[in-house]
Amino acid sequence: MPTSPLYDSTRAALRQRLPASLDSQLDTLGLLIVAAVQSMSSQVAKIARAMPLETTQRSKQQRLRRFLDNERITQTDHYQPIIKQALHGLKGQRVQLLIDRVLLRDRHNILVVSVGFRRRSIPLCWKALAHRGSSNLEERKELLQAAVKLLPTGVRISVHGDSEFRTTALFAWLRSQGYDVMLGVVGHSLVYTTDDPAADGQLLAERLGTARGVVYLSAVYLTEARYGPLNVLAWWEHDAEGKRVLRGAMTNLAATPRTKALGKRRMWIETVFRDWQSGGFHLDQCGMEDRERVARLLIVLAIGYLWLVSLGRWVVKKGYRKLIDDGSRRNWHFSLFQLGVGWMERLHSFTLPLPLLLYLYT
Repeated sequence: MPTSPLYDSTRAALRQRLPASLDSQLDTLGLLIVAAVQSMSSQVAKIARAMPLETTQRSKQQRLRRFLDNERITQTDHYQPIIKQALHGLKGQRVQLLIDRVLLRDRHNILVVSVGFRRRSIPLCWKALAHRGSSNLEERKELLQAAVKLLPTGVRISVHGDSEFRTTALFAWLRSQGYDVMLGVVGHSLVYTTDDPAADGQLLAERLGTARGVVYLSAVYLTEARYGPLNVLAWWEHDAEGKRVLRGAMTNLAATPRTKALGKRRMWIETVFRDWQSGGFHLDQCGMEDRERVARLLIVLAIGYLWLVSLGRWVVKKGYRKLIDDGSRRNWHFSLFQLGVGWMERLHSFTLPLPLLLYLYT
């Protein structure tokens, strides 16, 4: 049996938040969360080594694999009740839902919806796609609907997606739900100043020409179907290879600098993917072939991620950030996730207990 105080507190927290789950499921889930957080890994062997069990490495790995193969372990039953409680502090606020897709080692194609939180985002739900390439409209709607159900009452929702999600069908559906929308556009998007079928359109890249800075277009129509009216923000910048590329977004919000600043929050989901991979749990090195196994492993990692972000926020609220991060008030060196990891390492160096926090302090 486990003898770790950290496991005991984790197990107790899971029982409180997941009252309908079987004891055997919570036993293993608690072991895996503690092991994943302490090992900062998604590899079976490394997680197993960190499991607080008085048994052999082989037995621990078998227990982990049985968990990953268990079809009764689901996001609906074992993650969503936890994240729903964690988001209670966002009640009545404007929230940013971020939709994106991550490809792990050209093998696992995962669609994710997260909620933005202080330059990071917290995963709400995800789907391991059974196909390669982009998701379709129904997959996006299904995941977004599941995500919205997890938000507290009274929130005002803005949905952000990059140019992969630029379809007018998704835009129209999101607006029909009453959400604000910012979806990426590309240079070859056709722009019309009127919905007159006889009017000529112009490529967005041509409309920008050699303009410097952001171009704001109000009440325009997109594609040959003349969808609109909507607003477009677009600008030129250089990518990592120095190539000049067009960036932009279509939105129902006013075409203003303030809206452009709001659109930057879409990038917060990229930080989650980085923390899942090279910046944290190294999910891209998990070595798993089965997509359902990876989706279940994400339940463990998402709870661990929530824990560390919550811990990092607690560190800031308590005024302890300078013990980990010597950056100025406006120029932190570490994110909330990294602060959580740093605080964990600090406590370990003093052999002090690590608090379990699963609540986002606003």
